[in-house]
Amino acid sequence: MRSFNTSGILRIIAGITGLMMLVFVLFSAFYIAAETDHECCGEDCPICACVHLCENALHGFDDGAAVQSVSVVFPVLILLATAFSAAACQETPVSQKVRMNN
Repeated sequence: MRSFNTSGILRIIAGITGLMMLVFVLFSAFYIAAETDHECCGEDCPICACVHLCENALHGFDDGAAVQSVSVVFPVLILLATAFSAAACQETPVSQKVRMNN
């Protein structure tokens, strides 16, 4: 059974975390751009509230909110990496060197 080294796992986790942050930033920016010309229904407008949350999230990356979000996402990534490594290292006839004679 093949095992991954620690630096390889850390690279995978860093790459997945970076991609998740990039997707979050892009989706937040696209949502803000798409909803800038909406018909506001007043003080309790849900679209304005979502735009405000997206703006706060985008500004929060300067304050260390990224560290907090990564600390929440980190256990999920560990579970996914564990499941992936278990699925990738299954025993096959080739890995067991089974000879198939006809």
